[in-house]
Amino acid sequence: MGADITFEATVTGHVAERFWNLYLEAFEPLRTRAAARHVLHREEFDDEMGDPRVTKLLARDEQGEAVGLTTLATDLAAVPWVSPEYYAARYPEHAARGAVWYIGFTLAHPGRRPTRTFMDMIDALVAHLARHRVVCAYDVSRFNDDSLRFADNLRRHLERTQDVTVETVDQQTYYATTFR
Repeated sequence: MGADITFEATVTGHVAERFWNLYLEAFEPLRTRAAARHVLHREEFDDEMGDPRVTKLLARDEQGEAVGLTTLATDLAAVPWVSPEYYAARYPEHAARGAVWYIGFTLAHPGRRPTRTFMDMIDALVAHLARHRVVCAYDVSRFNDDSLRFADNLRRHLERTQDVTVETVDQQTYYATTFR
């Protein structure tokens, strides 16, 4: 049950529609599990799919159906919540050659989670990142870290397969104060 994985600069029309439906199915639970808004509005999703500064890693099953999606901004200006200046100050050599990239999101169809689809996507992405010798930034919600140990599992996988350094560069904590 392998997936066909491709890298695309833009995704539009009926292909974008199929990946939008996949996106909603995979990310809908985060609406109530993360304090930050992790679910894009449709127009935001379409803008990102059409933006050539954001590479799309698409995974399709044997029938060509959408089963996985990763977005990778190769220009930090394409990511509204990221500070390009922050990364340029910390990684000046990489920034000078346009080699500070940002993973927006990665997902696999909920029914494909027990398969290798997600790891095949991660492996294809990691090979791409290593080939370009980039600094790759990403964020992980506390829910995904606590329940799936996503960052730790990714770090271990990267350290087994690549010559990398993984570090926490910043952290944001959300608080709520209830007044009575």
